[in-house]
Amino acid sequence: MTRVLCVGECMLELTHLDSTTARLGIAGDTYNTAVYLRRVAQLLCAEAEVGYLTGLGTDQYSADMRARWLTEGVVDHSLPVEGGMPGLYTVRVDDDGERRFSYWRSHSAARKLFAGTDWAEHITGDLVHLSGITLQIASAPARQALSTRLRELRLRGTLVSFDTNYRPSGWCSPADAADAMDQFTELADIVFASWEDETALHDCPNPAAAAARLAALGPREVIVKTGADGAHLLTGGRLQHTPAAIPARVLDTTAAGDSFAGAYLAARITGRAPAEALRTASEVAAVVIAHPGAITPGNVPLLSAG
Repeated sequence: MTRVLCVGECMLELTHLDSTTARLGIAGDTYNTAVYLRRVAQLLCAEAEVGYLTGLGTDQYSADMRARWLTEGVVDHSLPVEGGMPGLYTVRVDDDGERRFSYWRSHSAARKLFAGTDWAEHITGDLVHLSGITLQIASAPARQALSTRLRELRLRGTLVSFDTNYRPSGWCSPADAADAMDQFTELADIVFASWEDETALHDCPNPAAAAARLAALGPREVIVKTGADGAHLLTGGRLQHTPAAIPARVLDTTAAGDSFAGAYLAARITGRAPAEALRTASEVAAVVIAHPGAITPGNVPLLSAG
């Protein structure tokens, strides 16, 4: 059995349905990836245990999160934070399915946990997944502890997956974000990035240049997402493009990239080749953006019968 651990922050999600009504859910980039990784792995008949590591409190919302994880088959690796509570964010979606976020997370349990360093020693598994947002909410000493732990695990054969997922508002500066992300790209075996982020941080002129820049840092598989244009995969020195699967509709692009990463990783741990994993990821992301919120209802088919 492949043991996967996703690391980051799970938050309360309020999705506006109209001007006066919102739906409460739970989400967060690496948590979303964990859910879709678990679901797709199950569909592909993979023997995988998917866990999630974050900080949670003893409040009812934290308890609700743990219960939801259990429902999704995600193993609880959360660490207790005295007096902590989950962060909160709201999502407003425009007519094209694009999102606008507002966050209340500065005192969240995860941020309090990631201010310290002891949590890093709890990271274990055959595959560890984290993101730029994981780094964003971690203190400088915590990032160093995380880096040290990942280096130790890689020596034992653990694979590391990293999704850059750049959110400007959470960083001191673009230069700070770029430096931190490059440091962890060097530690990763698989890296997900968007051309939009690479352009913002490194002024990359095209997806091929972005993929080459990232691959030069060390990862064996680099995936550069280009939204409706699909994604570019660079592995073994070969660059290939996979068009985006066509969604039934574009209702809400929340978790498009997170579900893409989860599906890709699920396909890879079953032994599927990177190119096939990319097609699986594209198909799942197309389903996700046709539904509101980060996590689709459990009865929504993510993959076609074929």
